Amino acid sequence: MAVISVRLKQGSYKVYTGAGILGRAGRLLRPLTRGKKVMIVSNKKVYGLYGAKLIGGLKRHFTCHVHLIPDGEKYKTIDTVTGILNACAKCGLDRSSTIVALGGGVVGDLAGFAAAIYMRGINVAQVPTTLLAQVDSSVGGKTGVDLKYGKNLAGMFHQPVLVLADVQTLRTLPADEYKNGLSEAIKHGIIMDAQYFLYFKKNRDAIEKRKLSAMLHVVERSIEDKARIVEQDEKEKGIRAILNYGHTVGHAIEAAGGYKALKHGQAIVIGMIVAARLAYRMNICAKSVLNEQIHVFNSFNLIKPLKNLKINNIIKRLYNDKKAINGKIRFILTNKIGCVRLIESIEINRIKEELLFFSGFEPHKEEVLYAG
Repeated sequence: MAVISVRLKQGSYKVYTGAGILGRAGRLLRPLTRGKKVMIVSNKKVYGLYGAKLIGGLKRHFTCHVHLIPDGEKYKTIDTVTGILNACAKCGLDRSSTIVALGGGVVGDLAGFAAAIYMRGINVAQVPTTLLAQVDSSVGGKTGVDLKYGKNLAGMFHQPVLVLADVQTLRTLPADEYKNGLSEAIKHGIIMDAQYFLYFKKNRDAIEKRKLSAMLHVVERSIEDKARIVEQDEKEKGIRAILNYGHTVGHAIEAAGGYKALKHGQAIVIGMIVAARLAYRMNICAKSVLNEQIHVFNSFNLIKPLKNLKINNIIKRLYNDKKAINGKIRFILTNKIGCVRLIESIEINRIKEELLFFSGFEPHKEEVLYAG
């Protein structure tokens, strides 16, 4: 079991990674809380797979309650949070209690938000079971819900007291969900860690076959990279904005498609390629920087066409993005692999051109993405 510390101005917490470590949750959480009650928030599918193992470790130290929520991004709403809050009150959780989020990013965001506002803030422990949650959303303290105008428009920063990432849970992920997480992991390499990006180029087979050593490396390296950024900028007032590479367009695509048309990772990959193509066309990066990104995304079959979505709807969603300031759409663009920069405003017609390109993109003609 590896331990990664996230050191913040107002305290720190540890991220534990390993294989088969779910049963250690109670022993690790016990010293971090005075309370004896925990509530596990999960969905039916994930709880059916891992609930017994988690409770087996927790019940030696805590009285355990369980609240199951519906599965899917469309349930990432304030109504679902209200349900969690009512369950907390019904079970008698107090300010010393802890909510334990068992699941992917949706569960983690909802449970974290509920913990942030229940009795004005109680502990949350994140137990991510998807690659996307393990490499990204479980670390950093972002919580929230979607509104009809956009993704994650309501939320709070609420850091966990503990993160427990058991890579054995990745064995049961459907292939598309596993790839969903790879998109965010590759992003970390592009924006701040060229050696990590190179790892994806050299170890595709091991990563795709979910070899234990490869999964551990991807999860641990991503967490280490993200922790370095979060430690410098906990509430995204500066450098942490680079973690949003590809997300400005990606979130707009997700919202325009009602969170059904494309998965998060697929939308973010389109967003990253749009950003890379913009950087190349604006002479911010060399064509090799664009082509390297496309090559890696292609090698993992991560690039999907943008079909049946109206470009104007996507553009409209861009203006509702949290990162837009004074009506200007801010973008993270690549200088080179491992280094990015913030551009305060991008001409909307440039973005439209790239989205129109993707609306006609055919997967078997991916070579047209490359800069010649």
